Amino acid sequence: MHKLQHAATEAPENVVLEMSEHMTTLAQAGDWEEIERLAIRLRSVFTNVPEGHRRGLVDALQHRLATVTQEARKAHKDVSRELGQLRRGQVAAKAYELR
Repeated sequence: MHKLQHAATEAPENVVLEMSEHMTTLAQAGDWEEIERLAIRLRSVFTNVPEGHRRGLVDALQHRLATVTQEARKAHKDVSRELGQLRRGQVAAKAYELR
């Protein structure tokens, strides 16, 4: 059974930690759509965490989400670089056609 399917019987703070860990894995794999869906679910589960457990949980979440953000920035740079190369190729192709 997948971890997140099994999570319904766990304490909400443990579910949040598992979800945030899974988001890190998804970010490293570049699955941004699934991260978006998971982030929505994570917010919902987080509201079920007892007030007294939130402070420590927030610290762990900040660390994991910083990793996700770092991966997103890296992916953005990679996509920007690829788009730049495509644009240069298109400009070169058009210039060649005009000859």
